[in-house]
Amino acid sequence: MFRRTTVLTGQAQPRTLALAASALAFLLLGTCVYILDRDWATAWFLAPLAGLQGEPAGLFGSVGFVLPAFCHAYAFSLLLILALGRTRRACLLGAFAWFAVAAGLEFLQLAPMSARLQTLAAWYTDSPVLGSIMMYAVHGRFDPYDLAAAGLGCVAAWLIASRPEEGK
Repeated sequence: MFRRTTVLTGQAQPRTLALAASALAFLLLGTCVYILDRDWATAWFLAPLAGLQGEPAGLFGSVGFVLPAFCHAYAFSLLLILALGRTRRACLLGAFAWFAVAAGLEFLQLAPMSARLQTLAAWYTDSPVLGSIMMYAVHGRFDPYDLAAAGLGCVAAWLIASRPEEGK
């Protein structure tokens, strides 16, 4: 029912490639929300280019508020599942592990946590990863809809990855 893919020998199965392409497409979709609808100054990967931004397009409307949370949770869960080998255990572990990361990042944005982290943020400005997480926590705000969207994205990745290969 579940098979490991041998990527090292170049024998990736078509389903594995399709799942990887799906993950990358969802990463791109979630990123498009930031590029087309959001203020670039609020996204750490676009902030250096904020001076070049035109008027936000508003293409995604109200769905754009939670779409990145869903897309990124789906994509990163699926990529993690593929890296772990698509066994039953890997499918569950990959989806659960990414939800734990997404939930942790969302809970860091709760007002009490954010206030505590604000005092520590200056210590981590030299670290790209920790500095980004600190800025995310300090400048973001907790949204239960983002948490729900991330959960749905992880469940979608689990369901799609755990679906058996056709003809197997």
